[in-house]
Amino acid sequence: MDITLRQLEIFLAVARREHVTSAAEELRVAQSAVSAALTELGRRLGGPLVERAGRRIALTERGRSLVAEADDLVRRAQDLERRFLADGDLAGQLRLGASSTIGTYVLPQLLGSFALQHPRVEVDLEIGNSAEVETALEERRIDVAFIEGPPVGSRVVAHPWRDDRLVVFVAEGHALASRRSLPLRELPAQRWIVREPGSGTRNVFDAALREHDLEVSASLQFGHSEAVKQAVRAGLGLGCLSILAVERELDSGAFVALDVPRLDLRRRLWRITRRHSYENLLATRFVEHAR
Repeated sequence: MDITLRQLEIFLAVARREHVTSAAEELRVAQSAVSAALTELGRRLGGPLVERAGRRIALTERGRSLVAEADDLVRRAQDLERRFLADGDLAGQLRLGASSTIGTYVLPQLLGSFALQHPRVEVDLEIGNSAEVETALEERRIDVAFIEGPPVGSRVVAHPWRDDRLVVFVAEGHALASRRSLPLRELPAQRWIVREPGSGTRNVFDAALREHDLEVSASLQFGHSEAVKQAVRAGLGLGCLSILAVERELDSGAFVALDVPRLDLRRRLWRITRRHSYENLLATRFVEHAR
């Protein structure tokens, strides 16, 4: 008997869930059918694909090698079905990942307009810092990823998407608000509220400081831009975030931007893809829409 797409779908479900019972529930089949598919697939491919690890299932080396190939094959088959049966209308699940600034301040509007055009598409958006999103893409938990800095891993490819810049800002009642400008030499003496290490925003801020052999101590650091904004609003110090995150407060006067001459806070936002991997139809269409 030849390898079937159903066997590959079962294998991928087990690889995701690391549990036969959970995979069976996801696919709405009997546990015995899952076990039989894994056994037959392993027999056809020359050895076991999974092994017991306590109460859970772990992939063997052969199983880990199969994941990427099986995932691409199954997604190609799903796209083939969509193209012929969807009557021109997209349908299915779009799995997106985005770093915090992009996921909070850029993608919602894009997703709203995309959903209006394609009401049968279900969107699952995973938000984390840039490092977390890159990992999720490598582990195939998401299909499309947008991050705030160049990727660090060799298994992904970066595509320039949009330009952005960070801004140093304080609350309207802060002592520095009336100055509107801050020399580089005064930066280390300030109280800073910043994003956590690993975030694209923090990486750009730290890199800009290193260009001038400067380093600042973080009085507070948070894993989300909104938390940084709340702390700055409370008068606890200076913040540095994307203009996308604070433009509304700057327009209203709640925050005041401070010009820091010679501190280059420009950056590029990136779309990243898995190297040598198939990008399915839903991902391709959303990328076109996001341009």
